[in-house]
Amino acid sequence: MKRLLFILATNHKTIKMKKLLLVSLALVASLNLAQAQDQVYWSEVSMVVEPGNQGLVAQAVNDFYSSIDFPENSSVTLNAWQAKTEWREGTHFLNFAGSVEGMSKLRDLRSGEAYDNYVRNLSSIAKIVSIRNGSTLIRVPGDTGSFSTQEWSFSVEDQAEFGAAFVKLSKKYDNDGMYYSLGQYSSGSGLSSHYIYSTHKDYASEMTSGPSNEKELAAFTEFFDTINPISTFRGSETSTQLASWPQN
Repeated sequence: MKRLLFILATNHKTIKMKKLLLVSLALVASLNLAQAQDQVYWSEVSMVVEPGNQGLVAQAVNDFYSSIDFPENSSVTLNAWQAKTEWREGTHFLNFAGSVEGMSKLRDLRSGEAYDNYVRNLSSIAKIVSIRNGSTLIRVPGDTGSFSTQEWSFSVEDQAEFGAAFVKLSKKYDNDGMYYSLGQYSSGSGLSSHYIYSTHKDYASEMTSGPSNEKELAAFTEFFDTINPISTFRGSETSTQLASWPQN
């Protein structure tokens, strides 16, 4: 009897693992169909900048990053938080983004005497309070708005099901033609594991983002009905870009 129970339990686990593998493979296939873009890896350095020091911080960052030749597929932006969760201490942040190779090469350039001088200067006018890292999982092509960005964070228990729900949503919701994505945090995110990221072209689009008709409303309702049992919403944050490098 014990042997039979062991066999049944083993078979159940095997079937469950096969089902999870099939779901994961289906998700990967859906991602490939959803977009053909390379994924983006990023690192966010959050700082507290006292009122009146924003210009000094921008100048310090520009002095260093305008002096280097950026590797292909890498960039740096200086941003200010406009709305943030209760867990966010910083007021501004630097975001390093690009491909794995681009990010690696950019990291190698962040060294030497010039970089050390930059860090000492920045540390005298801003306080670094946290570092967060992550990458995109699914990117939905669209225009990249320069007015503001918004990020919704979740603690996800079932990544495959969450991702499949996002792919399904992306087929019915175009975000007014603006870029949006699903990503995951790799470190520094506390209890949050995944995020949905969107850009806005102006203040009007920021205020009215979301479903704009009955079809999109139904798609959102289905999405949240799917993810609510397997995730916990951790809040949303909005930021604006102050400067970017390399400069065009």
